[in-house]
Amino acid sequence: MINKEVKKKHGYTLIGVCMCFFLSFNIFSQDIHFSQFDQAPLWNNPAETGNFSGSARFMGSQRTQWRSVTAAYQTFALSAEMKAVKQSPWSMAVLVGNDIAGDSRFRTTQLQAQTSYEKKVKGDTLVFLPGMALGITSRGFDPSALVYDAQWNGLVFDPSLPNQEVFARYNRTYLTVALGIQAKGIWKEMNWQGGVALNNLSHIKQSFFNDDEIVLDKRLALNFRVRKHLSNVLSAEILTLYQKQGKLNEFVFGGRAYYAIGTEIWQNRAIFMGLHRRSKDAFWLDCGAQYDQWRFGISYDINTSKLRPASAAKGGMEVSISYIIPPKPKLGKLKEICDPFF
Repeated sequence: MINKEVKKKHGYTLIGVCMCFFLSFNIFSQDIHFSQFDQAPLWNNPAETGNFSGSARFMGSQRTQWRSVTAAYQTFALSAEMKAVKQSPWSMAVLVGNDIAGDSRFRTTQLQAQTSYEKKVKGDTLVFLPGMALGITSRGFDPSALVYDAQWNGLVFDPSLPNQEVFARYNRTYLTVALGIQAKGIWKEMNWQGGVALNNLSHIKQSFFNDDEIVLDKRLALNFRVRKHLSNVLSAEILTLYQKQGKLNEFVFGGRAYYAIGTEIWQNRAIFMGLHRRSKDAFWLDCGAQYDQWRFGISYDINTSKLRPASAAKGGMEVSISYIIPPKPKLGKLKEICDPFF
């Protein structure tokens, strides 16, 4: 009787962990994903390449989530961009990202190259940036870290017993293609930008049992943000993101307030704080600082989904950092302002 109760309790625990893994993997979609999506924009839309004021930009993000549910999920991403390559309208970027999820250490590693073309329609008041991306992704897992029903010996789980599970493969590598367009401009003293992108355009097989009918769904991403100066020291912005991948979708809405601590024209120094909401899943707070070409942000997710009982409402800690190299000054010809023989 005791053995049956222990087995039943352990079975419920195992099912719960599996459900948590399934829900968490799907809620956050099937691609590398960050709450501070505007600080990792290239992962959603390749047209964001070169969408900054400067000659080069370097960005990094790191996320740890759901430590209270199972093995902590770890995600990091790095990107480097060069704007107006050889003084042309073309910009280029290179991205690398890695995600490790759950007890099986389900790993996703991506390397991607992106480019965009800047087309000004009305000076700086309306600009279009079409872009594309081509990359390679590797996915795999470690089956030795999992337990299976066949390893129950009647009393306890015995990892030395064969699990009787046969996988055709433990990893997959495939090419990824993405297309997107971004537009930005100025309207009634407000800086705005928005874009649309379609990711995973190639036919990507996902099954570890070689079932060719199981493919990675294409991911649609829509983004929009607007920022307005309210005074000499205070400004505010609103950010939105909508993504749809297969039957899954998410909508993010939030805002930030910036308080300038350097008011000289050559300074870009401010502290900020924001509140954001991911529908039916979580909300998070973020804060940070801008110091000229540097920007640092930190955020924390509070889970509100059906996973809340298992996660104790805890979500994920995320940090981001970026650095922009200023544009090179344009030097014109020197003009004579007095008699050369003066």
